[in-house]
Amino acid sequence: MATQSMTVGQLLQKQREEKKLSLESVAQKTRIKVTFLQAIEEDAFQLIPSETYVRGFIRCYAKQIHLNPDEILNHYRNQAGPPGGLEANSPAASKRHLNRIKNHLFDFLTTMAGGTPAYSLGKPLSRAKD
Repeated sequence: MATQSMTVGQLLQKQREEKKLSLESVAQKTRIKVTFLQAIEEDAFQLIPSETYVRGFIRCYAKQIHLNPDEILNHYRNQAGPPGGLEANSPAASKRHLNRIKNHLFDFLTTMAGGTPAYSLGKPLSRAKD
């Protein structure tokens, strides 16, 4: 495999370019959106919905361009550091987590008090009486 000084995104991009493949062709074969493949190549993993998707996309991408997916995933784990990703300990991540907890608590208390939660439940549970 390439040097450890390269990031996961750089390794994948380099291999893809050596095989003369476009992002669009890889996207078509893997059924991964081009925007997600770009995010992986730019090491912008926070743009992908969850850590599970990141690992799955990296595995699929690596297989498609004939790299060992286990080696690439190990390299990703080393690059990402502790569980939770690259930005898990950042102040912005902590603030987002706290806001999520506040929103869930507010919705729970509102529901318990007989109100409607702030999020949409889809179809109304009962029909309006005329």
